[in-house]
Amino acid sequence: MAPLRRMLAISALALALAAVASPGRAAGDHLVRLHLDGEIDPVSAGYVEAGLSSAADGGAAAVVLEIDSPGGDLASMDRIIKAILGSRLPVLTYVAPGGARAGSAATFVTLAADVAAMAPNTNIGAASVVSSTGQDLPPTLARKVTNDAVARIRDLAQSHARNADWAESAVRNAASIGVAQAVGMTPPVVDLEAPDLAALLAAVDTGHRADGHLYRHNGAALPRLGGLPVQESEMNLGQRLLELLGDPNIVFVLFTLGFFGIVAEFFHPNFFTGTLGAVAIVLAWVGSNSLPLNVGGLLLIGLGIGLFILELHVTSFGLLTIGGVVSFVFGAFALFNGVDLNRPVEVHVSPIIVGVVIVFVLVYLWTVMRGVIVTRRRPAGALPIAAVMGTIGQARTLIAPSGIAYAGGETWSARSRSGEIRPGSPLRVVGAVGLELIVEAAPDASASESAPKEE
Repeated sequence: MAPLRRMLAISALALALAAVASPGRAAGDHLVRLHLDGEIDPVSAGYVEAGLSSAADGGAAAVVLEIDSPGGDLASMDRIIKAILGSRLPVLTYVAPGGARAGSAATFVTLAADVAAMAPNTNIGAASVVSSTGQDLPPTLARKVTNDAVARIRDLAQSHARNADWAESAVRNAASIGVAQAVGMTPPVVDLEAPDLAALLAAVDTGHRADGHLYRHNGAALPRLGGLPVQESEMNLGQRLLELLGDPNIVFVLFTLGFFGIVAEFFHPNFFTGTLGAVAIVLAWVGSNSLPLNVGGLLLIGLGIGLFILELHVTSFGLLTIGGVVSFVFGAFALFNGVDLNRPVEVHVSPIIVGVVIVFVLVYLWTVMRGVIVTRRRPAGALPIAAVMGTIGQARTLIAPSGIAYAGGETWSARSRSGEIRPGSPLRVVGAVGLELIVEAAPDASASESAPKEE
C-alpha cells in the first residue's frame, strides 16, 4: 500500500505543478484590440466593458482601444470612461486608421487612457454639448451640462499631463484639431503620433513621451508590449443585433408593424398577426433603450394606426384617415428626444421612411380590406345578399375566420364557419350577418366560379 500511496501523492503533485506552470494563457503574453466604431451607445459601452474584463481575465498585457467615432450619448460615454479608469490592465487609445476621428464623446474616451495616440490624417475634438436634434440647449441647461463636461474633461487631461486648456475649449468652443497640432502643443493633447500599431507599441516601450512624461498605469511602469501577438476582440452576434436595432428608423418601423399586428388581431383574430405584432414591439422596445425615446410620440403613432383601421369600420368620409395621417406623422417626428453629446446624425426618423411607411399602410389597408369598403359603400341596385345564398365562390384572402370572398360576381367581407379557408379555395355561401357573408369550404374545387384576376 505504501508504494501506491507514494505514486498517488507524486501524481497529484505533478498535476498541481502543471496547472500552476501551464495556465490557459500565460499572463502578459498578448495584447487585446477592441474597436470603437460608430456612435457611442449602450451597446458599444457594453462591448468595451466586457472586452476589458475579458482581457484582464485572459492574462493580456494591455488593451488597445482603436477609435473611429463621432461621439454618442453621455451615459454610455461615462460607462466606457469608468471601465478604462478601473481597468486592471493598461489601456491605450488609438485614433485610427487614417481619416478616423475622435469626436465629441469619443474625445473624452481618448483622453481617459494611460496612453493616447493618433494615426496620421486623423482629428480629435468638437465636444460641445447639444441636443440630440443638433440644436443648442436652453441657456440654463446648457451651462449646467457644459460646466459638468468641462470639469470632467479637464480632470481626464490633467491626470495624464495632457493639455487641459485645449480640452476645455473642445467642450466650450467645439475646438477640433488634427494630429500634428494635438502632438505639437505644450503639453500635448495626445501623447504621440503613430502610423500603425507596431509603431505605437515601439514608442510606448521607450517608457516616456517626447517631453519626458512617463507612461504609467496606476502608478506603475507599463510592461514591454512590442512584438506581442494581437488578439482581436469583435462584437458578438447579439451585440451586433442590438446595434442594428438601435437605428431610429428601424425602431420606428418595428413599432409601426407591431401596432398594426396587434390592432389587426382584434378585428380579425388569428393569433399570427398578434404574435408578430408583439414580437415587433418587443424588438423595437429593446432597440429604443439606446435612443432617447419619447413615449408621447409612440402614443401618437398608435393613435394614428388605430384611426386608419377604424376608418374601415366607421363611415367618416375620410376624416378618420386624415386624422390618422396627422397623428402618425407628428408621432414619427416626435418619437425621439433627449440630451446627448454632438451626434453625426440627428436622432429622428427619416422623412423618407415616414412617407414610405404611410404609403405602404394606406395601400395595405385598401388592398387587403377593400372588401369591407365595397360592401359598406355598395350602390343602390347592387346584387342583394339573398341572390348569392347557396352559391359557390372563391376565397380571395385567407379566411381565418374573417377575410374576403368572391361570390355572385362581387367581392364580399366573409366569415368562415368551417375553419380556415385558404386564398383561391372554393367556398359555399350559407348565410349572412348584415353585409358579411357566412361561408364554408366547398369540397368540389371544379364547382367554384372563376374570379376575375387582379389588374
